[in-house]
Amino acid sequence: MPKKITPYITQFFNRDKLAFTALSKVGHVSDAQLKQCGLANSRIKNYVRDKLVEKVVIKEGKTKMEAYKLTKLGRELAESKWALRNHYHAQSPAHDLLISNKYFSLSEVTRGTWQTETQAREKLLEYFYQLKNQGQEQMAIIYEDMLSKGLISMPDGIYTNEQGLQVSFEVITNNYGVEELQAKEAFIEIMKTEYETTRV
Repeated sequence: MPKKITPYITQFFNRDKLAFTALSKVGHVSDAQLKQCGLANSRIKNYVRDKLVEKVVIKEGKTKMEAYKLTKLGRELAESKWALRNHYHAQSPAHDLLISNKYFSLSEVTRGTWQTETQAREKLLEYFYQLKNQGQEQMAIIYEDMLSKGLISMPDGIYTNEQGLQVSFEVITNNYGVEELQAKEAFIEIMKTEYETTRV
């Protein structure tokens, strides 16, 4: 019978919840940002040893940067321990770290309102359902058709700012064509949110 491996981490604290929440919501997080959650180097190392997070090294010219993302095991822990679901689908570290920078620039209260791309999609579908219930079925059908044709695209994240306004946040890469940008803008118009972008 294989010997059961004892995990390095046996207890979790609020700082772990903050770190796992960030990883779940933005995909990749930097070393400095994990420390901002209250983690020490040894704790981060143990996350990797326990295969809860994966360390990714990014090279840009001569600069080397480290980023971390949740593993399958890490996502499962986040779900069972803190009910964190609808994780952001990690993309390239360079892309995700721009989302992460935005997320960590917000106050802890505002961070609590952050919703992922998956949650944005759920909100949109809920809105279509409301339209049907309000007798605006034709409008809902038009929007559903647009969504199925890829004419509506979700932002990377949504948060509620200090003024109580919903803000859609998007990292725009050089690969974005006019159609992709228009699909993002369609979401903004339908859901009536503010729009904030940054470029890779």
